[in-house]
Amino acid sequence: MNTDGPSLLALFVPLAGVVGLFVGSFLNVVVYRTPLGLSVASPRSFCPTCERQLAWWENVPVISWVALRGRCHTCHEPISVRYPLVELTTGVTFALVIWAWHGWWISAGYCILAATVIAVALIEYRGQRAPLVVAAVGTGLAQFVIVVAGGWQHHWTVVSGSLLGTALAVVGYGLLRRGDPECTDQRGHGRSALLPAGCWVGGLGLVATAVGVGVWIAAYALCMVGAWSIARQTAPAGVGADAPTSDRSTLPLLLAPLVTAIAIGMTASLIAGG
Repeated sequence: MNTDGPSLLALFVPLAGVVGLFVGSFLNVVVYRTPLGLSVASPRSFCPTCERQLAWWENVPVISWVALRGRCHTCHEPISVRYPLVELTTGVTFALVIWAWHGWWISAGYCILAATVIAVALIEYRGQRAPLVVAAVGTGLAQFVIVVAGGWQHHWTVVSGSLLGTALAVVGYGLLRRGDPECTDQRGHGRSALLPAGCWVGGLGLVATAVGVGVWIAAYALCMVGAWSIARQTAPAGVGADAPTSDRSTLPLLLAPLVTAIAIGMTASLIAGG
């Protein structure tokens, strides 16, 4: 099916946005449950305060939150605005990916990669370690879609590039884990995001890859400078500026510098590739 025409592209972009809203709703479940070792499949979504399972109409992305005025229907406890923001962010991201790829079926794999990075980032920004399974499953599924769709549409350069990028990312992840097995070094928080990032950047071509890596390095350096500045300003008297901080409520984007830089670099590479 040819999706390059403007009429079909105008249909696929908003459709991708709607799909992204529901995927964002699922990501909220992943972000909450996987660090706790809970299943993302069952039970159905529930209120974390009163633990009542939600009805279908309470699970409609964004609309339900607005209709309920940001509160649980039963216990009336506030529902974080983070939930609709994640749904909206994922929806917009999916629409932009489809638009950048001109509606090609291979873009479905890139939507999965984007969703994977969003999930890893949100877990890290909550002050928790993102389980490797989140990045591994997301990258594996996306790679499968890219290989199948890319082979069907004869985009062999994208297929081979994404496979090579994933392989290099696995090596990079292994090196980081070997040097810091418990991920105690703040600079390595979110390292599992390397897996979807490698698959993403590798398939976009040399120019986009160079742009993505360059932006990633610059963003990572800026994040580290910002994190160091915050640590120095908040360090108690008599404590060195290099002392670790346990306060992850301040500027979480800087407190997980690796995953933040990866997300920015991926965005830059997609723009360059488009």
